[in-house]
Amino acid sequence: MAECESGRGRTYDASFADIIAAGTRTVTLDDGLELELRPMPDETREHALDPRVYELTKKRLSGVFATPAGSDFEAMRKRPNKENHDIDAGGVVETVETMHLSGSDGDDERDILLYVFTPAGVEAPAPVVAFYHGGGFTVGNIGMYRPAMRYLAEQAGCVVVFPDYRLAPEHPFPAGLNDCDATLDYLAEHAERLGIDMDRVAVAGDSAGGSLANGVVQLRAGTGLVKLVMEMYPAVDSGPVPPEWSYELYPWLPEQAVEAKSRVDRIKASAGDLSCVYTSGDAAKMLDPLISAAYCDDLSVFPRTVVASSEFDYLRYQDERFAQQLYAAGVDVRAIRYLGCDHGFFEACGVMPQAEDLCRVMAEEVRAL
Repeated sequence: MAECESGRGRTYDASFADIIAAGTRTVTLDDGLELELRPMPDETREHALDPRVYELTKKRLSGVFATPAGSDFEAMRKRPNKENHDIDAGGVVETVETMHLSGSDGDDERDILLYVFTPAGVEAPAPVVAFYHGGGFTVGNIGMYRPAMRYLAEQAGCVVVFPDYRLAPEHPFPAGLNDCDATLDYLAEHAERLGIDMDRVAVAGDSAGGSLANGVVQLRAGTGLVKLVMEMYPAVDSGPVPPEWSYELYPWLPEQAVEAKSRVDRIKASAGDLSCVYTSGDAAKMLDPLISAAYCDDLSVFPRTVVASSEFDYLRYQDERFAQQLYAAGVDVRAIRYLGCDHGFFEACGVMPQAEDLCRVMAEEVRAL
């Protein structure tokens, strides 16, 4: 195992991401959509938890890690982030911009920080990825994602921009979405100075950030601005648990039943509480397509879209169904399932080899713009 020093380096063998890529296989779903199954690099049993997920879950269930109540937003925002490490070669330059928004759109006047990651020596103008972080619309910070943003920028040869958008419940929908959308206007206004090509714009996000990315696509429908969407275990249907949902959708090893079920339940248990914080208690509003893209009337407005899901994530059933909806609407869609993983693995860059692999997948897509 590689040693981590000063927050730099992988905690797993450097070959693991290559093993994931080499072992990927494709299955064809009933509607003709191809689904990539990306394997664990060091576990071959079908429906097993990734060894890293399994060990960490056992610790969590034993009470080693104290988790604040989901309603205690201050404590949730101050809790330690997941372990992550820089895995780029060290040539990425990070700067911080302040995006001042006057409130002319009817929203509040505010300043939003944008973290900008630019690979040293990249040829300008370069493609740009606006990345919207997850966290249930209520938490999330640059520390959770910095290593992944650096590695994505390096691997793709692109500029990555990470807006520190406003969070609920202090700023309910559509405040955060407005900030994410305004980020694209800021990039267009400062494109030459930032060295970015506004003809090669991608938006990306994980979990709630996937919802935000989908909302931005819809707000920009018909403009041709967004050329690519990349979403990781996105929230695409924040309505009630559908009657067809069942734990049978998530087969697991009998000896890992407790741990695997806890991974599924973690997100399932919190899904019903989102309206209390994100839409000020209006549950029906959670079905707004700008929040739940599965209810969009015209999904053909989406450009090429990459939807990545996790095998033991409650959201997997809706993510893969959404990919099928996009496919049926004629969208160029790439569907991926990470075997053995749970919700949130992308935050653990340098610890979860799947995060490295996903950065490489995203980089491949950006380079093709």
